[in-house]
Amino acid sequence: MSSESLLFLHDNLREDSLRATRAFSEDLQQASALLLKPFAFDSEMAEALRLWCTKRQSCQFGRVAASRGQVYFCVLRERDLADGDRAIAAKIAAARQHWKQRAVSDTRSPPYSFVLVCATHRLMLAAPDANLRRFADRLLALAGWAPPRRAKRGENPISSDFLYLVKPTTDAYLGFQFNIDFFAAAADGRWWHDHRFPGGIAFTANSTGHMKAFLEWYGEPGSDYGDWALKQAMFTIAQAHAVGGDGSASGPAHEGKLTWLRDLDAAGRPLLRNVACPMKSPPKQLVGKDWTRYEGLVHTDHAVREEFFADREGPITATAPYLADFTYLYDRNQPDYVAFIDGKPFTEDEVFADLGDPANWTRRSALRDAEGERSAAEAAEVEALLNECRRWEPSSAYLEHEPPA
Repeated sequence: MSSESLLFLHDNLREDSLRATRAFSEDLQQASALLLKPFAFDSEMAEALRLWCTKRQSCQFGRVAASRGQVYFCVLRERDLADGDRAIAAKIAAARQHWKQRAVSDTRSPPYSFVLVCATHRLMLAAPDANLRRFADRLLALAGWAPPRRAKRGENPISSDFLYLVKPTTDAYLGFQFNIDFFAAAADGRWWHDHRFPGGIAFTANSTGHMKAFLEWYGEPGSDYGDWALKQAMFTIAQAHAVGGDGSASGPAHEGKLTWLRDLDAAGRPLLRNVACPMKSPPKQLVGKDWTRYEGLVHTDHAVREEFFADREGPITATAPYLADFTYLYDRNQPDYVAFIDGKPFTEDEVFADLGDPANWTRRSALRDAEGERSAAEAAEVEALLNECRRWEPSSAYLEHEPPA
């Protein structure tokens, strides 16, 4: 991790030469235009981001959370970088803590997703090279999510944390592990298009276990959303955006897809033949697909991936895709099922050491900008940009499989 300041690393970003010939997608331009307005309020930026995540993000869990208004957004602007690393870390820490407080205390609509965005003109146009990686690594560290150990050369780090929820039948605190994911405007139109994000770069956190537990414990007590979680994960992998392709052979990787589902074998069996299908009634889009393993040019558990920063047209993993796991979403015998889905027990003292004394919790975030003065023309400009975002059509029909409100 770089010890140089975030502002220094920001000033050393190199402009992406690709943008001279390949413009950003229209929706990314529209959302970014609002995020980069210095007079846009935090609430307006959050609404633009919510709309974009609902209708344009590739991750099903993030899409569902955004569609239900259950995403907590923290946006850094260029003026935040000028305040220095200590102030940046404090702002993110306050946002993370308030997010976690709401996730455990709000029994009607808790935010089980967190999105940290850094939006500047320079980041928006930054090339995906070693300079952008150093910036991303530094921001991840300032967010308190630096990996517990430095990755070996050729390995990508995994950054994890816990989101808490009280089980109403026992009053016990359970923590649900989640991993941090990385997105950037630079991805738009590249082979890692599914990891694009407006404004600059973003880190996302989606707690599938918290989402599932809340629905079962507070939404519809006694219900079981186990196979729903698997369906959403499989939909996320299946709906990868195809970007060009090299035409050298058939298959998802050569079609330009970032991730893809594996077909069952001729006998209708998955790669792990001893694992029965946990879906009672698989949606038609998932019939004939493996429920145990999937493949991809990136590993979905990784945070700041080396593959994204090679600054080349094709992925360095094309000849050796990752083989990744679905079974932790439903196999109760796996340690990862306990940590990510079933929940790990935490004491009240452990939870409050992370979230602070409940006597000091607030319902409204102190991070929101005071709605200062701006001209009528500026307000109208932001409203016009928001209206453009509201007109977007969903990029996938899979949201019909979200849980009932």
